[in-house]
Amino acid sequence: MNRGALIRLTVALLLVSQGGTSVVAEHGSPVQQTTTAQTTTQTTITQTTNERTSGEFELVSVSSNVPINGTGTLAVTFENTGTDVSNASIAVQSPNESVRFGQAQNASQFVGNWSAGERRTVEFRLLAEEFAELRSYPFQAFVSYTAEDGSRERAGPFTFDVTPAETIRLERFEVTAISSNVQAGDTGTISLTLENTGRDVSDAIVTLQSANDQLQLGQSGNASQFVEEWPTDEDVSFEYQVTARNDTTVGSYPFFISVSYREDGNRTRTAPQVVGVIPAPEQSFSLGDLNSTLRVGDEGSVTGTVTNEGPQIAPNAVLVLTSQGENVFPKETEYALGTLDRGESIPFEYRIDVSDSADRGPRQLSFVVGYQNQDGDPRQSESLEARVLVSPQRDEFAVRPQGASVEAGSSSTVSLIITNRDDRTLRNIDARAFVDSPLTVEDDQAFVPRLEPNESATIRFTVGANGGALAGTYPMSLDFQYETPDGDEELSETYEVPIRIVEPERDGILPFSTDSELDFPLVVAIGVLLGIAGVGAIRRWR
Repeated sequence: MNRGALIRLTVALLLVSQGGTSVVAEHGSPVQQTTTAQTTTQTTITQTTNERTSGEFELVSVSSNVPINGTGTLAVTFENTGTDVSNASIAVQSPNESVRFGQAQNASQFVGNWSAGERRTVEFRLLAEEFAELRSYPFQAFVSYTAEDGSRERAGPFTFDVTPAETIRLERFEVTAISSNVQAGDTGTISLTLENTGRDVSDAIVTLQSANDQLQLGQSGNASQFVEEWPTDEDVSFEYQVTARNDTTVGSYPFFISVSYREDGNRTRTAPQVVGVIPAPEQSFSLGDLNSTLRVGDEGSVTGTVTNEGPQIAPNAVLVLTSQGENVFPKETEYALGTLDRGESIPFEYRIDVSDSADRGPRQLSFVVGYQNQDGDPRQSESLEARVLVSPQRDEFAVRPQGASVEAGSSSTVSLIITNRDDRTLRNIDARAFVDSPLTVEDDQAFVPRLEPNESATIRFTVGANGGALAGTYPMSLDFQYETPDGDEELSETYEVPIRIVEPERDGILPFSTDSELDFPLVVAIGVLLGIAGVGAIRRWR
């Protein structure tokens, strides 16, 4: 879709008997749909995109089942045909007070993060006044969002028409409200409100029967509710449990409703009429902002966010890690999220141990979200896959020696700068040194109370060398016992620090050695040179 283009989409507006309306948008031509509708009219959806927007949106479908002098549902579906956006919301407006959103003529719903190519459906409660006419009423919709560059943008207006259905009458009874909280792939409730516009009746039975394959009322396909006394002008609400198949899409699905009642000792049954019920899309969640500090042979973390993509609130949500592969051991597998509103995101963190035998490279982690549906029943989302990286093994500390040399036959202080290379704060770090002959160490322990990630500290050991030690480099072994943020005590690998033994410095003018065989020729040569120099001096003096 080119920005700034004006796209005209012809749709079919379906009036299901005297029940709901349904508007389905499709590029180019009217939608062909088999139904029991008695009337089909043509309407137009006009879509305008803002030249300044970095994301583009397409109005895919509109469905409504609102009757005149009653309330129903308006469902609009948009597709993001541009780039990923965040903090998105969909607003709708009715310029006519005859068909509006309760007491207001506008309404909006927060959507949250919206990926490119993703479709989102939002539902609004819609009211048609008693004086509303059986004609098309214009509506507008806007999509507001935050673009990738952080700017706040708005796409639209997207215009469409809604035609309220004729009042659904069952002789002396009138349907005044239709609502549903059922979602695709779940069980929910259809709520209907009927008004007795005639004389008082008793022993009334209100029967609802499914006229489609997607929404079913139990095993029998129908359900009934009983009212013992039903006075004139009284509204009575009825609820029916319904199950929607996983492949149920957003639209108006027909149900037959009828009333059997007793009046003046006689039982009468009304002719069935059709009402439209609009189910919501399947509840969905997504993962984002994934980050991994996992490393072979170490404990790390996997962090990210869980977003409730809607369409309903998800009470008591819990993120469950269901699969992580071999050699990977999470501290906990469940992370409590609490109640997630539509479009809300909650951060999570899992602490995970990776064994020494694990392989470096990408890993696939599988999650599900457990939550409660609108009836309080436990439900579980589809599997959410996360690809994280396990880095190669590395030492917890970096050790850099300073002044690591000692003279044979003496001792000196060796300074070691240790740096915490872990991504966690380490506490109670106990360093121990080990040496073999010809080296000795007087105090083999050093202590550091705390090291933040990448923080350094200096520890010192007094190291000696035997008097007969040969000059050269000798190892001093070092290991660390420390405490992690979880309170676990761990022992590091052994570090090897090179210690250099040097010959002692000589005192006096001549550096005589204890080796007489080596020093005697040197002494003779020096004496001869001094004698020659003395004779020369005497001659010059004379």
